[in-house]
Amino acid sequence: MSASLTAPAQPKQPSRKGKKAWRKNVDITQVQDGLEEVRGQIITGGIYAEKTSDQLFAVDSAGSKDIQRKYNKRHKPLKVDEILSARSAVPAVSSKKRLSDFSEPKSKKPRVSRKQFDHLRALAYGGDQVKKDIIETNDAADHDPWAVEEKKNDPRYTFLEEKKPTQEPTTLKRAPVTLSKDGKAIPAVRKPDAGKSYNPTLQDWANLIEREGDKEVEAEKKRLQDAREEAERLERVIAAAHEEEAEDANESAWESEWEGFSDPEKDALRTKRPERKTQAQRNKINRRKEAERQAKHDAKMKAKEKQSQKIKELAKSVEEKEIARNTARAVALTLDEMSSDDADEELRKKRWGKIPIPEAPLEIVLADELQDSLRRLKPEGNLLKDRFRNMIIQGKVEPRRRISQPKQKKVKVTEKWSYKDWRLPK
Repeated sequence: MSASLTAPAQPKQPSRKGKKAWRKNVDITQVQDGLEEVRGQIITGGIYAEKTSDQLFAVDSAGSKDIQRKYNKRHKPLKVDEILSARSAVPAVSSKKRLSDFSEPKSKKPRVSRKQFDHLRALAYGGDQVKKDIIETNDAADHDPWAVEEKKNDPRYTFLEEKKPTQEPTTLKRAPVTLSKDGKAIPAVRKPDAGKSYNPTLQDWANLIEREGDKEVEAEKKRLQDAREEAERLERVIAAAHEEEAEDANESAWESEWEGFSDPEKDALRTKRPERKTQAQRNKINRRKEAERQAKHDAKMKAKEKQSQKIKELAKSVEEKEIARNTARAVALTLDEMSSDDADEELRKKRWGKIPIPEAPLEIVLADELQDSLRRLKPEGNLLKDRFRNMIIQGKVEPRRRISQPKQKKVKVTEKWSYKDWRLPK
């Protein structure tokens, strides 16, 4: 038997004595039906009474597609109407000329519209809608905000020296001095040699190989010469040390042999005492000293006269040398532009600092390393190192050595004794 979910309906209630009889004989079918309906509404989307009309109803403005399709089958439009109804995204060309169709002419100075000008003026000087008290339009400004303020010295510290402002060095405005031997200006980017190309001609490549080979041979000869000179110097030092030791040994032996034979008291008595000079001898000595003094004075005066006579000649020679130097420099610059710069690089001996200038890398490719295709070409050299070395030669940067072991911060480790500073509570 299926159990009924609802309570038994008893329209006739014989008795309502006690709470038990009330629960048993009350009809609740209407309440249960209402609750089931509310649960169903909640499951489907919410209670209908709590929703608005827009949530419950919808206005169908598009219509049904099936009905539209059936209507189109019965009432088919003409082909002309279909072509005319198809609109292009490109706007049509207007027959009348309007100002809006043309862009505004570009002027050299930026233009500000009247509306923007009024708005900016209202922001600057204030207006009904803008409230600010930065600028007072009624009274004139009492100070210049961009003026340099005068420093007021405290009379209590007048004994102290005023701190001088930092000034740039005068050499900062001068052009850097190049380290080239002839003093010519070195370009920032040099012209590459034709023999250093990835696919050079045989003549250019052979010239480069010969030139670089001669340089390496000269460097090796210089190194061997320096080694020989150093060895000879060491031999001379050793020989001189041996000679000094032999001389000291001979002197000590001679002194030990003649020790005790000489008497210093008798030698002192035998020395002849100097005799007193006569007046004629003194006058002769004074005349000789005066003649020597006069000769020295005459020689100095003659030298001064010769120097004064040569001043004009020196000035002319300096001017001629300066003109010749300028012309030679101009010719060298023109030749430098026409020829390569790497082949004739000669640096002067006097340089700044103790650190030497790094040597230029040997940029050369042997016969078995030449490639006929850019795909198999291996990049060589370092552009950053080349640029840094070029700036050193130009005199813009001082040569530096890389610090392999920089100084570390000294840390002093101490132990705090605060745990001993305690007191008993009173």
